[in-house]
Amino acid sequence: MTAARTLVWLTVLGLAGSVLRAQTAPDAQRPAIVVSGFEPFGGRDRNASWTLAGEIAKAFPHEVRALQIPVVWGAPLTAINNVKPLPQVWIAFGEGTPEFQIEILAHNQRGMYPDNQQAKPATPDIVSAAAPVLKQQAQVADLAASLTQAGFPTHVSQSAGRYLCEEMLYSLLYAQQQHPEALRLVLFIHVPTLEQSIAVSTAIEGAPALQRKVDADLLQAFGRQLFASLRKLGLLASGAGLKR
Repeated sequence: MTAARTLVWLTVLGLAGSVLRAQTAPDAQRPAIVVSGFEPFGGRDRNASWTLAGEIAKAFPHEVRALQIPVVWGAPLTAINNVKPLPQVWIAFGEGTPEFQIEILAHNQRGMYPDNQQAKPATPDIVSAAAPVLKQQAQVADLAASLTQAGFPTHVSQSAGRYLCEEMLYSLLYAQQQHPEALRLVLFIHVPTLEQSIAVSTAIEGAPALQRKVDADLLQAFGRQLFASLRKLGLLASGAGLKR
């Protein structure tokens, strides 16, 4: 082989290697944490859950990936299965509760309500032949207490609503059951809708709670406190890569 032909082949191989690296780099650099929220529904033009997911991703751009979930039956499990490799941590948000609410129970049963495509569920089960109920394994009572103490009224709930929020939680718990080595922590948290007024405590002991409208700033503050509380309680391992 002549020197010229050798140079051509080396150039081609080098370009091929560059393309291969470009294709594989996103997976290698995929964040260890996914935060998800839903698209708008119910006639609203925004969804607080997606606003919160976006604010968290902006606060931790190198560690967190934000993912929007369609309000469509079957979309939650499809979205989870499309993330490869699975993250170590997946925190999902939904909207529509008076306060912040950590959901711990999910039924393998859909409510017969139309989704954003005006379609009712094609099947009553979220996952065919799977467990009728799945429960959050992480001890989240201390997390709710920590968030409340920090000024964000939060409680633990066993009723996720029989809509896409409950389907999202069931899908996450099912995926964790199938891939325990990958999904080390999954959470689903309901948040109040945007512009809703909630009572937010201050750091001053004995001071009355202040009524604040839910906006992007308040949601970002909640997101930062959520991650701080998870670290404090040891629910978010240092291996997840979040910076203090």
